[in-house]
Amino acid sequence: MLFSRHIYWTTLGHILFILATAGTGLWLIISQQGVVIGILLVICSLFQIGRLVNKLNSFNQKLRLFFDAIEDKDNMLYFPENNVSREQEMLNRSLNRINALLIRTQAEYSKQEHFYRSLLEEVPSGVLAWDSSGKIMMANSAALTLLGCQQLAQYDQLKPILQEKEKKERLSLSQNQMKLQNETITILSIKDISNELNDKESESWNKLSHVLTHEIMNTIAPIISLSQTLSAYPDNSEKTLRGLHIIQAQSERLLEFTESFRRLSYLPQPERKRFSLTALLQNLQELLSTDFQENQIHFTLTCQPEFIDMDGDENQLSQVLLNLLRNSIQALDGRTDGAIEIYAYRDEHISIDVTDNGPGIPDELQEKIFIPFFTTKSEGTGIGLSLCRQIIRNHNGHLSILESRPGKTIFHIDISL
Repeated sequence: MLFSRHIYWTTLGHILFILATAGTGLWLIISQQGVVIGILLVICSLFQIGRLVNKLNSFNQKLRLFFDAIEDKDNMLYFPENNVSREQEMLNRSLNRINALLIRTQAEYSKQEHFYRSLLEEVPSGVLAWDSSGKIMMANSAALTLLGCQQLAQYDQLKPILQEKEKKERLSLSQNQMKLQNETITILSIKDISNELNDKESESWNKLSHVLTHEIMNTIAPIISLSQTLSAYPDNSEKTLRGLHIIQAQSERLLEFTESFRRLSYLPQPERKRFSLTALLQNLQELLSTDFQENQIHFTLTCQPEFIDMDGDENQLSQVLLNLLRNSIQALDGRTDGAIEIYAYRDEHISIDVTDNGPGIPDELQEKIFIPFFTTKSEGTGIGLSLCRQIIRNHNGHLSILESRPGKTIFHIDISL
């Protein structure tokens, strides 16, 4: 209680003293036994009433100031406990204790809030929450990154973003509601499932490749052997020999195609070791310098920082980058203003962008080119980019087309450290 028993009895004593003084003064006036003294006693009682009212008003004013400070979240308020009356000292001490308790409670609340917000920032999935009015109460960094925006204030800003076709295809959404002090809070969980879909797709292709490789090899090997044996017979006619040679040639072509299956299906796991990515890129630049000159291509290599080291299979990653560079060279065939740029940078990831100013890749083909055995070239097996993506995936990374339009195509490699 803010008012102690001492304050209670003191106030009651003041009231009784005022009543006694006023009553005595009125009696003296009415009885005519001391009119002057009676008037003085009444005036004295009025003066005492004023003092009591001022004291009570000072208590009320102090309480009002205290509660206003709480409402405004002002914790700097302090009431002096020295050089004041006994009642004021006890009241001020109680208010200061309550204020100190509120400060500790608020500090604990802020600490917990900071902990939970930090915890949400570490969650790889995106998390958003908004109230019944549509105001976004919280959105962690993962959510903003997945949605491709810097900040969100209202749910109305979120709806059109979620309706975009690209985000519909690669994002998994989970929505729940909860009650918090009579307020309905909606929580949305966002997860990027594109890598999972790519992993499942790659796994399916690998299984298919294993089966097809086994079946085709078992079927084609006896045909080649038999055609070779029959061709060796001395009594074969010219037509028979020509037919057998055709069977052998077609079988060997089919066997060569099957070897493409084998390279994709039996890709070894990377042998990781520390190597210089900068030196690897410089070696590729030197290796292809003649191709760049013959095709009139201006090549640029930029590394940020200048020297980048990483852990991985140097031979496999060299194969990936060489394949991407050769694809860019082919895309610039016939041009005299061709340009290829490699930009490698390292932060919490290793990122490599291979950019050319070729004709670009049509939107409908940008994902198909990573499908095994799909090709737009008259010659080729169509496993190059599939193999590259699988190698990067085995390095805990991702290979994708960052941008493609006439005059600019960017293949992007991102590898987690």
